[in-house]
Amino acid sequence: MTSSIGQKKGSSRQRKCGFCRSNKDNECGQLLMSENQKVAAHHKCMLFSSALVSSHSDNESLGGFSIEDVQKEIKRGTKLMCSLCHCPGATIGCDVKTCHKTYHYYCALHDKAQIREKPSQGIYMILCRKHKKTTRNSEVDLEEGVNEHELEPSPPKGKKRGRKGKPRKTNLKGQSEDTRSTSSHGTDEIESSSYRDRSPHRSSPSDTKPKCGFCHAGEEENEARGKLHIFNAKKAAAHYKCMLFSSGTVQLTTTSRAEFGDFDIKTVLQEIKRGKRMKCTLCSQPGATIGCEIKACIKTYHYHCGVQDKAKYIENMSRGIYK
Repeated sequence: MTSSIGQKKGSSRQRKCGFCRSNKDNECGQLLMSENQKVAAHHKCMLFSSALVSSHSDNESLGGFSIEDVQKEIKRGTKLMCSLCHCPGATIGCDVKTCHKTYHYYCALHDKAQIREKPSQGIYMILCRKHKKTTRNSEVDLEEGVNEHELEPSPPKGKKRGRKGKPRKTNLKGQSEDTRSTSSHGTDEIESSSYRDRSPHRSSPSDTKPKCGFCHAGEEENEARGKLHIFNAKKAAAHYKCMLFSSGTVQLTTTSRAEFGDFDIKTVLQEIKRGKRMKCTLCSQPGATIGCEIKACIKTYHYHCGVQDKAKYIENMSRGIYK
Protein backbone atom coordinates (compact mmCIF):
# COMPACT_ATOMS: atom_id res chain seq x y z
CA MET A 1 0.00 0.00 0.00
CA THR A 2 2.78 2.39 0.98
CA SER A 3 4.71 1.50 -2.17
CA SER A 4 1.66 2.16 -4.33
CA ILE A 5 1.15 5.59 -2.80
CA GLY A 6 4.81 6.39 -3.29
CA GLN A 7 4.57 5.52 -6.97
CA LYS A 8 1.56 7.75 -7.39
CA LYS A 9 3.36 10.62 -5.73
CA GLY A 10 6.39 10.08 -7.91
CA SER A 11 4.21 9.93 -10.99
CA SER A 12 2.46 13.13 -9.98
CA ARG A 13 5.79 14.88 -9.46
CA GLN A 14 6.80 13.91 -12.99
CA ARG A 15 3.59 15.23 -14.47
CA LYS A 16 4.81 18.81 -14.67
CA CYS A 17 5.21 20.79 -17.85
CA GLY A 18 8.81 21.11 -19.01
CA PHE A 19 8.18 24.78 -19.80
CA CYS A 20 6.10 26.30 -16.99
CA ARG A 21 6.80 23.58 -14.39
CA SER A 22 3.13 23.49 -13.41
CA ASN A 23 0.12 21.25 -13.96
CA LYS A 24 -2.55 23.89 -14.57
CA ASP A 25 -4.49 22.09 -17.28
CA ASN A 26 -7.34 24.57 -17.23
CA GLU A 27 -5.30 27.58 -18.40
CA CYS A 28 -2.40 26.03 -20.29
CA GLY A 29 -4.31 23.32 -22.11
CA GLN A 30 -3.96 19.59 -21.64
CA LEU A 31 -0.75 18.31 -20.08
CA LEU A 32 0.62 15.81 -22.60
CA MET A 33 3.25 13.18 -21.85
CA SER A 34 5.48 11.02 -24.02
CA GLU A 35 5.07 7.25 -23.91
CA ASN A 36 8.20 6.81 -21.82
CA GLN A 37 6.90 9.55 -19.47
CA LYS A 38 10.18 11.46 -19.73
CA VAL A 39 8.80 14.47 -21.59
CA ALA A 40 5.72 16.40 -20.49
CA ALA A 41 4.35 19.71 -21.73
CA HIS A 42 1.10 21.61 -21.87
CA HIS A 43 -0.59 21.90 -25.24
CA LYS A 44 -0.60 25.73 -25.17
CA CYS A 45 2.95 25.96 -23.86
CA MET A 46 4.08 24.09 -26.98
CA LEU A 47 1.63 25.73 -29.37
CA PHE A 48 2.89 29.25 -28.61
CA SER A 49 6.59 28.39 -28.11
CA SER A 50 8.77 30.25 -30.56
CA ALA A 51 10.96 27.54 -32.04
CA LEU A 52 8.56 24.60 -32.26
CA VAL A 53 7.46 23.50 -35.72
CA SER A 54 4.67 21.02 -36.37
CA SER A 55 5.85 17.59 -37.47
CA HIS A 56 4.32 15.22 -40.03
CA SER A 57 6.73 12.44 -39.11
CA ASP A 58 5.50 8.93 -38.37
CA ASN A 59 7.70 8.94 -35.27
CA GLU A 60 6.24 9.52 -31.83
CA SER A 61 5.03 13.07 -31.34
CA LEU A 62 3.68 15.15 -28.49
CA GLY A 63 0.67 17.20 -29.47
CA GLY A 64 1.79 17.22 -33.11
CA PHE A 65 5.39 18.19 -32.34
CA SER A 66 8.32 15.79 -32.49
CA ILE A 67 9.59 14.68 -29.08
CA GLU A 68 13.11 15.71 -30.07
CA ASP A 69 12.00 19.24 -30.99
CA VAL A 70 10.08 19.60 -27.73
CA GLN A 71 13.15 18.51 -25.76
CA LYS A 72 15.30 21.05 -27.62
CA GLU A 73 12.81 23.81 -26.92
CA ILE A 74 12.63 22.89 -23.23
CA LYS A 75 16.44 23.00 -23.13
CA ARG A 76 16.44 26.38 -24.89
CA GLY A 77 13.98 27.62 -22.29
CA THR A 78 16.42 26.99 -19.44
CA LYS A 79 18.22 30.18 -20.53
CA LEU A 80 15.09 32.29 -21.02
CA MET A 81 13.77 34.06 -17.92
CA CYS A 82 10.12 35.02 -17.75
CA SER A 83 9.45 38.76 -17.75
CA LEU A 84 6.77 38.29 -15.08
CA CYS A 85 7.91 35.54 -12.68
CA HIS A 86 11.64 35.65 -13.54
CA CYS A 87 11.82 31.86 -13.70
CA PRO A 88 13.34 29.91 -16.63
CA GLY A 89 11.32 28.16 -19.33
CA ALA A 90 9.88 31.31 -20.92
CA THR A 91 9.97 30.28 -24.59
CA ILE A 92 6.97 32.40 -25.61
CA GLY A 93 7.98 35.88 -26.75
CA CYS A 94 6.14 39.01 -27.77
CA ASP A 95 5.75 38.87 -31.55
CA VAL A 96 7.03 42.41 -32.06
CA LYS A 97 10.57 41.88 -33.27
CA THR A 98 12.14 44.65 -31.22
CA CYS A 99 10.51 43.51 -27.96
CA HIS A 100 12.55 41.30 -25.64
CA LYS A 101 9.73 40.19 -23.35
CA THR A 102 9.36 36.44 -22.93
CA TYR A 103 6.78 34.49 -20.94
CA HIS A 104 5.41 31.20 -19.83
CA TYR A 105 1.91 30.88 -21.30
CA TYR A 106 0.35 31.10 -17.83
CA CYS A 107 2.38 34.25 -17.02
CA ALA A 108 1.42 35.90 -20.32
CA LEU A 109 -2.23 35.54 -19.36
CA HIS A 110 -1.65 37.01 -15.92
CA ASP A 111 0.42 39.89 -17.31
CA LYS A 112 -2.58 40.78 -19.50
CA ALA A 113 -0.73 40.06 -22.74
CA GLN A 114 -2.88 39.76 -25.86
CA ILE A 115 -3.29 36.15 -26.99
CA ARG A 116 -3.97 35.89 -30.73
CA GLU A 117 -5.15 32.45 -31.76
CA LYS A 118 -6.64 31.75 -35.20
CA PRO A 119 -6.32 28.01 -35.92
CA SER A 120 -7.92 28.38 -39.37
CA GLN A 121 -5.07 30.71 -40.40
CA GLY A 122 -2.40 28.96 -38.37
CA ILE A 123 -1.85 32.01 -36.16
CA TYR A 124 -0.68 31.50 -32.58
CA MET A 125 1.02 34.56 -31.15
CA ILE A 126 1.31 36.78 -28.11
CA LEU A 127 1.66 40.55 -27.78
CA CYS A 128 2.90 41.90 -24.45
CA ARG A 129 0.94 44.55 -22.57
CA LYS A 130 3.01 47.35 -24.07
CA HIS A 131 2.47 46.31 -27.66
CA LYS A 132 -1.09 45.03 -27.70
CA LYS A 133 -2.67 48.53 -27.66
CA THR A 134 -5.40 48.28 -30.27
CA THR A 135 -5.94 45.56 -32.85
CA ARG A 136 -4.85 47.92 -35.63
CA ASN A 137 -1.64 48.96 -33.89
CA SER A 138 -0.89 45.35 -33.04
CA GLU A 139 -1.13 44.32 -36.66
CA VAL A 140 1.21 47.15 -37.69
CA ASP A 141 3.73 46.15 -35.02
CA LEU A 142 3.62 42.55 -36.15
CA GLU A 143 4.16 43.46 -39.76
CA GLU A 144 7.10 45.68 -38.83
CA GLY A 145 8.56 42.90 -36.74
CA VAL A 146 8.85 40.15 -39.33
CA ASN A 147 12.17 38.61 -40.33
CA GLU A 148 14.47 39.95 -43.00
CA HIS A 149 12.70 38.24 -45.92
CA GLU A 150 9.12 39.21 -45.12
CA LEU A 151 7.06 41.80 -46.87
CA GLU A 152 5.66 45.23 -46.15
CA PRO A 153 1.85 45.09 -46.04
CA SER A 154 -0.45 46.98 -48.37
CA PRO A 155 -4.24 47.15 -48.49
CA PRO A 156 -5.76 44.23 -50.41
CA LYS A 157 -7.09 45.46 -53.73
CA GLY A 158 -7.96 42.37 -55.67
CA LYS A 159 -10.05 39.29 -55.46
CA LYS A 160 -9.12 35.86 -54.27
CA ARG A 161 -8.14 33.15 -56.67
CA GLY A 162 -10.43 30.41 -57.94
CA ARG A 163 -9.45 28.01 -55.19
CA LYS A 164 -10.68 30.48 -52.58
CA GLY A 165 -7.23 31.58 -51.43
CA LYS A 166 -7.83 30.39 -47.88
CA PRO A 167 -4.90 29.27 -45.75
CA ARG A 168 -4.90 25.51 -45.46
CA LYS A 169 -5.61 24.06 -42.04
CA THR A 170 -3.59 21.29 -40.45
CA ASN A 171 -4.45 17.96 -38.92
CA LEU A 172 -2.67 17.81 -35.59
CA LYS A 173 -3.40 16.45 -32.18
CA GLY A 174 -6.38 14.55 -33.56
CA GLN A 175 -8.06 17.66 -34.95
CA SER A 176 -9.89 17.57 -38.26
CA GLU A 177 -7.91 20.34 -39.95
CA ASP A 178 -5.71 20.04 -43.03
CA THR A 179 -2.62 21.98 -42.22
CA ARG A 180 -1.30 23.77 -39.24
CA SER A 181 1.15 26.52 -38.65
CA THR A 182 1.94 29.09 -36.06
CA SER A 183 3.31 32.45 -35.74
CA SER A 184 6.27 33.01 -33.48
CA HIS A 185 9.83 32.66 -34.57
CA GLY A 186 13.10 31.68 -32.92
CA THR A 187 15.98 29.19 -33.04
CA ASP A 188 17.89 27.03 -30.61
CA GLU A 189 20.55 29.74 -30.37
CA ILE A 190 19.88 32.84 -28.28
CA GLU A 191 21.83 36.03 -27.95
CA SER A 192 21.04 36.70 -24.30
CA SER A 193 19.10 35.14 -21.46
CA SER A 194 15.96 37.08 -22.35
CA TYR A 195 16.07 37.38 -26.15
CA ARG A 196 15.14 34.81 -28.74
CA ASP A 197 16.14 34.88 -32.36
CA ARG A 198 13.05 35.27 -34.51
CA SER A 199 14.14 33.73 -37.79
CA PRO A 200 14.00 29.94 -38.24
CA HIS A 201 16.56 30.22 -41.04
CA ARG A 202 19.31 32.56 -39.90
CA SER A 203 21.57 33.69 -42.71
CA SER A 204 25.29 34.03 -42.25
CA PRO A 205 26.55 37.64 -42.04
CA SER A 206 28.17 37.31 -45.47
CA ASP A 207 24.97 36.05 -47.11
CA THR A 208 23.31 39.30 -48.19
CA LYS A 209 21.51 38.16 -51.34
CA PRO A 210 17.70 38.07 -51.14
CA LYS A 211 16.19 34.67 -50.39
CA CYS A 212 12.67 33.42 -50.99
CA GLY A 213 10.59 33.62 -47.82
CA PHE A 214 9.08 30.22 -48.63
CA CYS A 215 11.83 27.96 -50.01
CA HIS A 216 14.78 30.02 -48.67
CA ALA A 217 16.63 29.85 -52.00
CA GLY A 218 17.74 32.76 -54.17
CA GLU A 219 17.75 33.79 -57.83
CA GLU A 220 19.78 30.71 -58.76
CA GLU A 221 16.47 28.78 -58.68
CA ASN A 222 14.50 31.20 -60.89
CA GLU A 223 14.31 28.80 -63.83
CA ALA A 224 12.56 26.09 -61.81
CA ARG A 225 10.58 28.20 -59.34
CA GLY A 226 9.77 31.33 -61.31
CA LYS A 227 11.15 34.83 -60.96
CA LEU A 228 12.35 35.87 -57.51
CA HIS A 229 10.35 39.02 -56.78
CA ILE A 230 12.20 41.37 -54.45
CA PHE A 231 10.72 44.09 -52.28
CA ASN A 232 13.68 46.22 -51.20
CA ALA A 233 11.87 48.24 -48.54
CA LYS A 234 11.76 45.20 -46.25
CA LYS A 235 14.42 43.06 -47.95
CA ALA A 236 11.60 40.69 -48.80
CA ALA A 237 11.61 38.15 -51.59
CA ALA A 238 9.54 35.26 -52.94
CA HIS A 239 9.60 33.07 -56.04
CA TYR A 240 6.58 33.43 -58.32
CA LYS A 241 5.57 29.76 -58.18
CA CYS A 242 6.10 29.58 -54.42
CA MET A 243 3.49 32.35 -54.13
CA LEU A 244 1.27 31.05 -56.91
CA PHE A 245 0.58 27.69 -55.27
CA SER A 246 0.63 28.79 -51.63
CA SER A 247 -2.73 28.26 -50.01
CA GLY A 248 -3.33 31.74 -48.61
CA THR A 249 -1.89 34.16 -51.16
CA VAL A 250 -4.25 36.38 -53.15
CA GLN A 251 -3.67 37.49 -56.74
CA LEU A 252 -4.62 41.03 -57.63
CA THR A 253 -6.98 42.11 -60.39
CA THR A 254 -5.58 43.30 -63.72
CA THR A 255 -6.02 46.94 -62.70
CA SER A 256 -3.70 46.70 -59.71
CA ARG A 257 -0.96 44.27 -60.67
CA ALA A 258 1.98 46.55 -60.06
CA GLU A 259 2.57 45.25 -56.56
CA PHE A 260 4.54 42.07 -55.94
CA GLY A 261 4.50 39.69 -58.87
CA ASP A 262 0.73 40.21 -59.24
CA PHE A 263 0.15 39.30 -55.58
CA ASP A 264 -1.16 41.36 -52.70
CA ILE A 265 1.88 41.94 -50.49
CA LYS A 266 -0.05 41.62 -47.24
CA THR A 267 -1.28 38.13 -48.08
CA VAL A 268 2.22 37.02 -49.08
CA LEU A 269 3.52 38.40 -45.79
CA GLN A 270 0.90 36.48 -43.84
CA GLU A 271 1.61 33.32 -45.79
CA ILE A 272 5.37 33.50 -45.16
CA LYS A 273 4.62 33.99 -41.47
CA ARG A 274 2.23 31.03 -41.48
CA GLY A 275 4.84 28.87 -43.16
CA LYS A 276 7.32 29.25 -40.34
CA ARG A 277 5.73 26.38 -38.49
CA MET A 278 4.80 24.19 -41.41
CA LYS A 279 7.33 21.47 -42.07
CA CYS A 280 7.64 20.07 -45.57
CA THR A 281 6.56 16.45 -45.92
CA LEU A 282 9.62 15.77 -48.07
CA CYS A 283 12.51 17.84 -46.66
CA SER A 284 11.14 18.51 -43.15
CA GLN A 285 12.08 22.22 -43.37
CA PRO A 286 9.68 25.10 -42.54
CA GLY A 287 8.00 27.22 -45.20
CA ALA A 288 5.84 24.46 -46.69
CA THR A 289 2.66 26.43 -47.41
CA ILE A 290 1.56 24.37 -50.42
CA GLY A 291 -0.85 21.65 -49.36
CA CYS A 292 -2.63 18.80 -51.07
CA GLU A 293 -6.12 19.89 -52.12
CA ILE A 294 -7.65 16.70 -50.70
CA LYS A 295 -9.13 17.86 -47.40
CA ALA A 296 -8.26 14.70 -45.51
CA CYS A 297 -4.61 14.86 -46.62
CA ILE A 298 -2.14 16.64 -44.33
CA LYS A 299 0.84 16.70 -46.70
CA THR A 300 2.46 20.10 -47.22
CA TYR A 301 5.33 21.07 -49.52
CA HIS A 302 7.65 23.73 -50.81
CA TYR A 303 7.02 24.13 -54.55
CA HIS A 304 10.23 22.34 -55.59
CA CYS A 305 9.68 19.56 -53.04
CA GLY A 306 6.22 18.90 -54.46
CA VAL A 307 7.78 18.56 -57.92
CA GLN A 308 10.46 16.25 -56.55
CA ASP A 309 7.85 14.12 -54.76
CA LYS A 310 5.94 13.82 -58.06
CA ALA A 311 2.92 15.76 -56.82
CA LYS A 312 0.52 16.91 -59.54
CA TYR A 313 0.27 20.68 -60.04
CA ILE A 314 -2.88 21.96 -61.75
CA GLU A 315 -2.77 25.36 -63.49
CA ASN A 316 -5.81 26.91 -65.16
CA MET A 317 -5.02 30.58 -65.77
CA SER A 318 -8.40 31.40 -67.31
CA ARG A 319 -10.20 30.27 -64.16
CA GLY A 320 -7.52 31.31 -61.68
CA ILE A 321 -7.01 27.77 -60.43
CA TYR A 322 -3.60 26.83 -59.08
CA LYS A 323 -3.36 23.79 -56.85
